[in-house]
Amino acid sequence: MHDNREKLIYPFTNMKKSVFLLIIILLTVACTPRKWVMTDYKTSKIAIDASTDSLADKQMLAFIQPVKQELDKEMDQVVGFSEVEMKSGKPESLLSNWTSDIYRLAASEFLKQPVNIAVVNMGSLRSQLPAGNLTVGNIFQLMPFENELVILWLKGSEVSKLLGIFAKEGGQGVSGIRMDISDGKPQNVLIGDETLDSDKTYSIATNDFLAGGNDRMVPLATPEKRVDTGLKIRNILMEYVIRENRNGRKINAKLDGRITVR
Repeated sequence: MHDNREKLIYPFTNMKKSVFLLIIILLTVACTPRKWVMTDYKTSKIAIDASTDSLADKQMLAFIQPVKQELDKEMDQVVGFSEVEMKSGKPESLLSNWTSDIYRLAASEFLKQPVNIAVVNMGSLRSQLPAGNLTVGNIFQLMPFENELVILWLKGSEVSKLLGIFAKEGGQGVSGIRMDISDGKPQNVLIGDETLDSDKTYSIATNDFLAGGNDRMVPLATPEKRVDTGLKIRNILMEYVIRENRNGRKINAKLDGRITVR
């Protein structure tokens, strides 16, 4: 009499192996990252203005109205008066000249010694300042970020590289610098009243965003020394306007040829 146990066991064993292999294959396929390919896309612009008011949630509007009224009261406070409308632009502008001069003034007051240079990126100036009354809201619109004032020390050779970037871009917001741009290169560079010295170390006031080498300002990321003041840029601008107003002075700015394209 033959023992058929082996014949019965082997088929089930083989079946288990097959099922196990099938599960492994399915898991492998399932875990393989899929490659998605974009075949088409569409975009549309949705204006966020008075035309969308009818879509607003009436209950939410009623809920936030008291808060909005209080906020508007704060934002509408007049803190000073500007004799001119100030906008940003290249190679220099009223707004970039004004803000960079305040950067350098604030950094000098913080260190209690003169700071050589200030650098402001045009992209950080998010609105213009009107001629006439300046409000808290105007300053918040101009500088909506929480950036802080930073003071860096760079060798003249690195400052030269930085100005080379500015020249290729057609200008940036600077204070304490005069230079010409010719064929996309900086020429006749003066720091204060002296020719740029590659071996000298210069102090630079800027914001913490640029101090990280952002907005293509790579040389700023590797200073000889760095001091974080903890002073908010927006507060610096606000306090300057308030101080000038208290002293009976109006805000003003001018184009002085600090950057010229030839």
